[in-house]
Amino acid sequence: MIDDFLCKFLGNQNRARIVRVFILNKAEVFTVTQVAKRSGVSSASVEEEIKSLEQLGIVKKEKFSIDVGAVRKIAGKQNIQTWGFDSASKYSASLSRFVHEVSPIEDKGIIDALKRSGRLAVAVLSGGFVGDPTRPVEILVVADNSDEDRLDFDIRALESSLGRGIRYAAFSTHEFQYRLTIHDKLIRDTLDYPHIILFDKLHVS
Repeated sequence: MIDDFLCKFLGNQNRARIVRVFILNKAEVFTVTQVAKRSGVSSASVEEEIKSLEQLGIVKKEKFSIDVGAVRKIAGKQNIQTWGFDSASKYSASLSRFVHEVSPIEDKGIIDALKRSGRLAVAVLSGGFVGDPTRPVEILVVADNSDEDRLDFDIRALESSLGRGIRYAAFSTHEFQYRLTIHDKLIRDTLDYPHIILFDKLHVS
């Protein structure tokens, strides 16, 4: 279980998770269904919380239409209701700093979640976790005897706790070490740029 200070502070787990979704993904907009999936909160609770957050000036309605399965902005059209973080709010900057500072990133709970899927050797945080969404993955996992379905399940559970989508890559120790020797682009684009090593039995740092 990840220690979630924001949840404790607000006294409301649903609101904490929903607020985190909007603030940690400020460039995106979401339907109720998307927020529910990202936060792990029921659609009914999401609708209730969004109403409160809209009144507080934390989120605002956006006019969007659907295009090839994605949500993108179309001026003057509204085929579907979406919401986004209200960056123009007078509290937005302060609230954003607070949520980023108390969001559980380097928590033991992440390591525990990754260990459930196999014999963990390396766990590296990159991408959005270190403020660089251009990196290829958010989490790099090296584990042996790994259960891929369990790993994917645990990563998706982390998404709900952390309020962000997580791109990840998983390798066995043998494959990872081979990729290091051939200077694999994904590995180098992760380890040669700012990153956080959560777990390291292979001494890659």
